[in-house]
Amino acid sequence: MALNHEQLIEAGLKQKLIEPDVLNNLRAESRKKRVELLDAVTAHYRLPMTAFYRAAAELRGLKFVDYAQIEPNIELLKKLPQALVKRKGLLPVVQDEPGILVVTSDPDDRVSIETVRRLLGNQVRVAVSEPGMVNAAINRAYFNQPSPNAVSLNTTNAAAEVDLVSLLDSIFKEAYLRRSSDIHLMQDEFGLRVRLRVDGELQDFVTDNANDTTVASGLISRIKVLANLDIAEQREPQDGGMSYYLPPPIDAEFNVRVATAPTRLGERITMRVLGQDAQDLTLAKLGMSEDDLQRFRQSIRKPFGMILLTGPTGSGKSTTLFAALREINSPNINIMTVENPVEYVMEGVSQIQTGAKVTFASALRSLLRHDPDVLMVGEIRDEETADTALKAAMTGHLVFSTLHTNTAAGTVSRLIDIGCEPFLIGSTMNAIIAQRLVRKLCAHCKTSHPATNEEKVLLDLPADSTAQIFTPNGCAFCQGTGFRGRLGLFETLWFDEELSKMVSRRCTEEELEARAGDRLRAMWVDGTAKVLAGVTTIAEMQAVTVKRS
Repeated sequence: MALNHEQLIEAGLKQKLIEPDVLNNLRAESRKKRVELLDAVTAHYRLPMTAFYRAAAELRGLKFVDYAQIEPNIELLKKLPQALVKRKGLLPVVQDEPGILVVTSDPDDRVSIETVRRLLGNQVRVAVSEPGMVNAAINRAYFNQPSPNAVSLNTTNAAAEVDLVSLLDSIFKEAYLRRSSDIHLMQDEFGLRVRLRVDGELQDFVTDNANDTTVASGLISRIKVLANLDIAEQREPQDGGMSYYLPPPIDAEFNVRVATAPTRLGERITMRVLGQDAQDLTLAKLGMSEDDLQRFRQSIRKPFGMILLTGPTGSGKSTTLFAALREINSPNINIMTVENPVEYVMEGVSQIQTGAKVTFASALRSLLRHDPDVLMVGEIRDEETADTALKAAMTGHLVFSTLHTNTAAGTVSRLIDIGCEPFLIGSTMNAIIAQRLVRKLCAHCKTSHPATNEEKVLLDLPADSTAQIFTPNGCAFCQGTGFRGRLGLFETLWFDEELSKMVSRRCTEEELEARAGDRLRAMWVDGTAKVLAGVTTIAEMQAVTVKRS
């Protein structure tokens, strides 16, 4: 048993996950579309079911536990009838001085909780978890003692196919609701393990079928079919892609990049969900400071030159580039891109995907014959691509691209290192922006404290100053992490005639940084401003950048 939908919605209202006016509109809309109201609410707010169970726990003053925190106490479990445990979803996990901690998805089921207390002969206190997590933990606890009444998913091929379709739908739905960028499917000793990358951190997602090895292999085969991969090949890595549609109330379709790899226990699949929030992609939402944003907008409106975004994989470079392209996109200019893969689909923009027969350099040379005004090269990987891009910028085109370097000034050295001429770099460069992503503090639960002396030193604050530093706390809205969403930290280098001449004369990285003055804004400075604004934490900033003298 579990809390019903009305109880969960009521908890969401009281914990301010839901606004009453929006709920009334969703109630009418759900009746019209014949979908469950709770499904309509989760789709509208993009909140997983765990958020509402966490809200119900907070409302009752109880602890919420995730799957990773549920460690069944086998000795206590043996004292309870298996039928009671599975039917009521009650799992004893800890026995200590205050009594026994029992995890359940229905904290209001007093009768069952009292039955457990009598059977165990001790005081019982309750913790709350989502039904799927409780059921998966129970199945894991009884893994070596399968229930005689358990029904296999493989009784018929048709039943297995239906189950796999539903299971894959539930995984993609959860990934959408949690705003996940990647889905990891792997096989372990227990069966299927699903992990979602949310705000840069991996989170487990459990299903009732988590302990069935046949489901794991069947689901991987289904994904390989959808991605046009060879299901018979299980010893070599494969790459593919597909589109996936989630029906109403979510009603969303997105592109998915699929990669497989053989492991000790079987194949694993990693799926990158591409371009989920393309419709909301704007420069103002990236997190740039007002001054940097103004300079960036000036740079992307220049008639020619090059703008480079640098940083490691997954630092949001492509997102920043496409926000810039959306800003300048209009019917009177011809924008063309070369990418691998195409992450954001843009109306009115010609987008080419590279492959075995099409390289970045060859595609870029071809695009120059199509009368472009603006070119975007997904990544500069070699001298040929870099040279072609720089010459395109010199011959009257505005060129956007990305490069893997650690600092903005270090990008010039990197370009020279791969074979570019300094005079080409100096005469074409408009701006170089190094960026990283940090998690944003949850606005619903962040707490503040006066900055300590150590924190003042880190943030370059006077010892006698007063400042408030915010820290994560955890609530239903952020699923207990204390963070929701991410934003960029930026190191910006804006080129003018003086800096261009220095680069053309082969200046060193240190000389460029020393001479740049206010044309260079260090990433640590940008991070400090965001920490003091209560947007992120010092720990998040220190994870992606270092303070330089």
